[in-house]
Amino acid sequence: MDTIKTQRQQLYGISADVAFLQLLDQPAFSGTVEQIFHKALNISVGDTLFTLLSTELDNAPNSCRILNNDFTRLNLQEGDQVYFSEKIIYLADHYFLSFSFCQKWLPKEIFFNPNKINQKQYLSFLNNKVNIIDELLKTEGNSLFNYCGDNLFYLATSEKLNLLRNELINVLLKQQYQILPDIIKQFIGLGIGLTPSADDYLVGLMAFLLLKHHPLQHLKCQFQQGINNARTTTTKVSAITLEKAINHQYRENILQLLQMLVAASKKDIYPQFRQILDIGSSSGSDMLFGIRDALYLTHYFGERYVD
Repeated sequence: MDTIKTQRQQLYGISADVAFLQLLDQPAFSGTVEQIFHKALNISVGDTLFTLLSTELDNAPNSCRILNNDFTRLNLQEGDQVYFSEKIIYLADHYFLSFSFCQKWLPKEIFFNPNKINQKQYLSFLNNKVNIIDELLKTEGNSLFNYCGDNLFYLATSEKLNLLRNELINVLLKQQYQILPDIIKQFIGLGIGLTPSADDYLVGLMAFLLLKHHPLQHLKCQFQQGINNARTTTTKVSAITLEKAINHQYRENILQLLQMLVAASKKDIYPQFRQILDIGSSSGSDMLFGIRDALYLTHYFGERYVD
């Protein structure tokens, strides 16, 4: 095995989550390179995807950040074999990934504070953040939810997205929870991209709305049912992302934003919104739409109990 290593260029892992590091504890097995992007490389192992991330990106579930800034410059192609053996990952015939200096990423669990739900000060905080997100999405967002171009397909998709979004919000406001799984099912896979717009919206919505101790956390079963019934209608990457989201597993910058939102942080939260906005080509904008609606719904249910 040392002979094989000397014929390859060494790459270095910087930080990885528990799920990724558990790969190294398994007997020797293999996978394939699924997709290659500038800042990320997806590896398919069985029915699951694991991701190598650029050092410039934040930690995320099923991922490892490595000392690399552009994966498209590596001599790798989609379909190349990936081998796991003796706590080393071998990428095709050209690279091996060392974990000698890799740190374990252990995200902290975030809890909603139910004592704040009817406090006027916290409701004012939520309303302010909704307004900030609205302005940000209006001026700099790149989402099909607010598409204004002349592409007929995009216009039709945008109309469908917003119809479902309005229906979903009304169902939650009216507490008609029995029909929620069907609406979630209709959402899944709607849109464009590796992670469709509707899926990214749901990820953002669930991130805040299903926090432990949130008044609507009990809806996790309905969301789970809707997602399970539509897994085959979306991309593999998106299906895994949704499954992670339903189990409160998010990338690091989303967790940082959630912590600031539940704590009603007095720090400038705008940079955190911008970090989310910059995820992918449109995924961040779609997630912000979901986070925005989760804050709006929380404000609505809290305001009902304010004296």
